Amino acid sequence: MRLVLLILSIFIIEQVAGQKVEAIKAKLSKLSSWSDSSYVYTYSSRWTVNPSFYLRTNNFSMEDVNGVGQEIVYKPNTPMKFSLSASYRWLTLGFSFKLPSYLNDKGNTESFSLYIGTQTHYANWGLDFFFVKNSGYYLANPEDIIDGWTDRDPYPFRSDLKTLNIGFSSHIVLSRKLSLKAALNQTEKQLKSAGGFALQVGANFSNLKNDSTLIPYSQQEFYQDATLFRKGGYVSLNIRPGYAYTYVFGDFYSTTFALAGLGFQIQTYEVKAKRGWGAQLIPQFRFQQVFGYNTDNAFIKLMFVYNSYNYKVQKMRLKNNFMLISLGGGLRFK
Repeated sequence: MRLVLLILSIFIIEQVAGQKVEAIKAKLSKLSSWSDSSYVYTYSSRWTVNPSFYLRTNNFSMEDVNGVGQEIVYKPNTPMKFSLSASYRWLTLGFSFKLPSYLNDKGNTESFSLYIGTQTHYANWGLDFFFVKNSGYYLANPEDIIDGWTDRDPYPFRSDLKTLNIGFSSHIVLSRKLSLKAALNQTEKQLKSAGGFALQVGANFSNLKNDSTLIPYSQQEFYQDATLFRKGGYVSLNIRPGYAYTYVFGDFYSTTFALAGLGFQIQTYEVKAKRGWGAQLIPQFRFQQVFGYNTDNAFIKLMFVYNSYNYKVQKMRLKNNFMLISLGGGLRFK
């Protein structure tokens, strides 16, 4: 009798376990079949190696709130970089290093940046993380601010000006006919043109500090107390709806990813020796454009990414811009 009960128990356990395994397989199958196969082709179990050249920069500008003074623009002198990355399914890992460049003629910016991105198949869901640290900026428009300045003169350089920017975001595109994996890491291929509604949510942290005023002497009367600004930190939570669309012509494609929304920002800043804080809603914008050529064994991609954040501190408006331009290609291996 005990033997019969033991056998029945084992049989029931196997049936229950088998049903759970089948349920898991069914869910995985459903996830893998998210895309419309007549629009999207998935490269199965392939490695992708992708060398590329890219320029990544983080500019910021200032304007007085009354709009009387000149805009003041600071840029890091970040040279061209070489990047090598490898992708397998949804995961991409890579590294980069500086290359000699004629862009190094405006002072030496010490820069470190890290980007980690994942792009999955289901609902085009992805996660992005970036870390950008720059030390040293040059005044990009001295001809508007410094009397008598010509392009034969050196650009004013601020070695004391330092910025730190950290961001984390998640996005989806609700279209079974559109593949961001095809556009961004080429582990899939877009067969026909398609688009879809997009949504991105995330959090950003920015920090700016300097040893002396950022306002050149000729503009100080327009910026008033903002000339005493020394450092500030900003944390913002944002939501950006938008639209993504890929146009296909044979093996060539063009993908546009545009998002616009609002962020809730909490500020802490120091003006001379006094500390202050504030909170506000700020407009945010992200634009990404990709041009590519994608075949069964190789691909090439040109990508442009632009992010913009605007906010107000004391008597000035600050605009923080991130820009990335990259050109690369790659091969696939089974």
